[in-house]
Amino acid sequence: MTAVRAARLLWHDGEIPIACDAAWNMSVDQAIAETASRRELVGGNAIPTLRFYRWTQPTLSLGYFQTHADCLPRFSDVARVRRATGGGAILHHHELTYSLTLPTPSGQRGARHDLYRIVHQAMIDSLESFSIRARPYREDHHPLGHGSDDFLCFRRRTEEDLVVSGYKVVGSAQRRDKRAILQHGSILLRASEFAPELPGVCDLASQPVEATELGDAVALNLGRSMNLEFVVGGLTAEEQARAGQVAEERFANQNWWLRR
Repeated sequence: MTAVRAARLLWHDGEIPIACDAAWNMSVDQAIAETASRRELVGGNAIPTLRFYRWTQPTLSLGYFQTHADCLPRFSDVARVRRATGGGAILHHHELTYSLTLPTPSGQRGARHDLYRIVHQAMIDSLESFSIRARPYREDHHPLGHGSDDFLCFRRRTEEDLVVSGYKVVGSAQRRDKRAILQHGSILLRASEFAPELPGVCDLASQPVEATELGDAVALNLGRSMNLEFVVGGLTAEEQARAGQVAEERFANQNWWLRR
């Protein structure tokens, strides 16, 4: 029997999910991945990290390859940030954002499609505990808004996206460092007034789903499927310092936003 591996959970303070501004949220994800990669390169022992977080204000995160001009004029009144991952723009408002960072073997390249399936299955199982039936888009035949070039991520569809009643409610993206992989994404809970055409799981199920309860369920199910024991922890001093550098150099820098 394979031994259960230690893993870290960055989650909530008491009953309040961690909420930060846009630049810091993106910088922390990158700092965790870079630090894990660096430790693996020098023969250290980086452990998997699962992080859930919220946003201090409604925020539009732009996919790396999207042009900032497409945000205007509709999203001119919300905060904004450009991600380091691709895909469509996400309106972070009534949702729960997650990231999972894993150390990877030397020479591993490209996307890990199995990771999308593993994480999304944990979300399917977690939503099932709230009597909400989600499934991958590859198993869904509903024709609602599945264009690959829509500006908003939740109007796009890929095979592993999760849908409820034909509407996309979970989408994820990946980014690699030399010896680590970062996967992050969004679980849409309710429609935002800034994007009312995109219902969340609470709207579609007509029942409330608390972010903390959902996050705890996902951590439990993901730990079981990946043979990990998630223990609540915090950022290291190294990660804190690197996140501050990344925020200043990249995500809080206007040149990063205007690069496309």
